[in-house]
Amino acid sequence: MKTSFSILAGFFFVGDLTILLDTLFLKNQILNHPHAISTFLVLLSFVLIFFGLHFPTFFRNFPKLLIVSSFVFGMGMMLLVVDLGLLNEVYPEASLILLKYYYNAYYVFTFVIFAYLVIAKLRFNFPAIQTFIEYIYYATFFSCFFFLIVCYYTFLIPLTSSYFLHFFLFLNILFLFCFIVFLFHYSFTKDYLTHPFSFLFERSKQIFEEKIPANRFNSRLIKEKLWNLYEKQNWRKTMDSFWFQILVDETLDNALEHGGKREDDIITVHVFESPKYIDVYVIDSGKGFNPRLIPSPIDSDRKLVTGGRGIHILKKLFMVRWNFLGNEVNIRVDKTKSSDWKTNL
Repeated sequence: MKTSFSILAGFFFVGDLTILLDTLFLKNQILNHPHAISTFLVLLSFVLIFFGLHFPTFFRNFPKLLIVSSFVFGMGMMLLVVDLGLLNEVYPEASLILLKYYYNAYYVFTFVIFAYLVIAKLRFNFPAIQTFIEYIYYATFFSCFFFLIVCYYTFLIPLTSSYFLHFFLFLNILFLFCFIVFLFHYSFTKDYLTHPFSFLFERSKQIFEEKIPANRFNSRLIKEKLWNLYEKQNWRKTMDSFWFQILVDETLDNALEHGGKREDDIITVHVFESPKYIDVYVIDSGKGFNPRLIPSPIDSDRKLVTGGRGIHILKKLFMVRWNFLGNEVNIRVDKTKSSDWKTNL
């Protein structure tokens, strides 16, 4: 998911930067050759479908999605091949028809398939993102409305008069509105994975990475490796072995319980260290949960419930955050903090 989102954001950045530089300094030399922009848009459509396959997670047991996506990739490749054969000036009218109608039809078809990929997955239960998706539907509707206004009043953005840029403009608007919704829904809360600006200067270094099949035998093996890392990095000065035991057991046992339902499920562990912090990331293959809805075990109606105390203890000891889906947890240990944490419980 992170990789597909990064690639998609990168394509938007490259496209916007190219148009900006071309408009300001190159006197529209690139925009005067719409075939170059159309080729970029086809590649962008590939990335959009790739993102759809991984949002909110990749479905191994839903082969229909791969078949539909492969059909879109095939159409795009065929369109590029035909366009390449018409780039010479022998068939100028055919090239114009291809550019004006076939490409636009392909862009519309791509977005319909992208919407299908997302909606088909959201028919399943993803409790952590139900409210977020409702906001996304509103953002999509508002994006369409705003896009139509911009296209109708072309003086607002002169580039909208170029019909081959409509798809790119619409995706930009949609991406912007969805990102704003994502930012307000997830970033301004301590429960979710966000990093302050100072994170860029932490000089954090990855010191451990392991991917294992989600079963108890492999879970024990990775716990042993984490204990070896504990001794090797001399973290005993930072935290007592008792608290490290809680950190390791709670994160890995929860990942195994909630993300190890199938034989091909994977648990991934990353450990980063900087002069001030230790960051442990544990990622499972489950559908996640909403960390805002975790009940407190100290409530009167929860005192006799045996489960749910581990996360509560971790949140008292460390900074605990999840990704937006709830299947990746980050435990941040402050190395400058006193090792005697008992007073915080």
